[in-house]
Amino acid sequence: MITAKTSTREITRNELRAIVALMDDPDTFVQSRVNEQLSLLGEQDVPLLDEIREEISDTSLRNRLSGLIHKLTFPSFEQEFAELMDLGLDSPGSLERIQLMLCRLDNPTLRTDLYKRQLDRMAARLEPSLGAGLTSGEKLETFISFFFKNEYFKGDTEDYTSPDNSYLHKVLQRRKGIPLSLSMVMLFVASRLDMPLYGVNMPIHFLIKYETESTSTFIDPYNGGRIVSLDQCSYFLRKSGIVPKSVHFERALETDMLARTIRNLKISYEKRGCTQRVRELERLLEYVVAC
Repeated sequence: MITAKTSTREITRNELRAIVALMDDPDTFVQSRVNEQLSLLGEQDVPLLDEIREEISDTSLRNRLSGLIHKLTFPSFEQEFAELMDLGLDSPGSLERIQLMLCRLDNPTLRTDLYKRQLDRMAARLEPSLGAGLTSGEKLETFISFFFKNEYFKGDTEDYTSPDNSYLHKVLQRRKGIPLSLSMVMLFVASRLDMPLYGVNMPIHFLIKYETESTSTFIDPYNGGRIVSLDQCSYFLRKSGIVPKSVHFERALETDMLARTIRNLKISYEKRGCTQRVRELERLLEYVVAC
């Protein structure tokens, strides 16, 4: 049973502000007392901590408070994650819900509903352009153009392994990401419009597939929505030292996409030496693998 920590008494705003003000005091005795007081905090103190964090301009102190907020909220976050996995992960909607929840690993106080609404608005803007008179090819062309010419999404070529490229809210904010995260943005909008798009769990480079009765098209969101052939995909894999197999081009399950997201984040934090975050992601991955 995962339990969130709660403090033994209610702390006031002024008391908490005073404790935070002493967090960077160089005196070892003061630090000892500050750490003692911080250890008494519980998850119900997070809203106050978040307010105080927003008032602070010092980056180092803000980061320490962010770390404290994360520590206080992770137990309940893990429990909620486990409960969502128990409900099942078998639709774009359920994947979107848990991907937005995963964003709280980056920012525990994030209002994830804002990003759901952003996806809603994107679908609403695109829908009028997908009229009944269009062929399936024209609909796909319009869909791709919307994301990469109207909304300016692009692959991150400067810092590919940044955690920001795997958190859905950051991808929506920055309009850039890696193959998997960009694919999921497109898939979540497509699901609102009943467009037949699916993820393809190709090794190294995730793709999406547009499939109708008359056509089957691979799309590379990382490279501006470029249309790629099966031969091109196979060549890419061979060049990367992988023997192409039919399983590499099959439809990805929602659990595949979530597990791959968590593994991508794990790699990102490993490269940055964030061992505690890596351990937390390993715990989350266990729930997905067991699903």
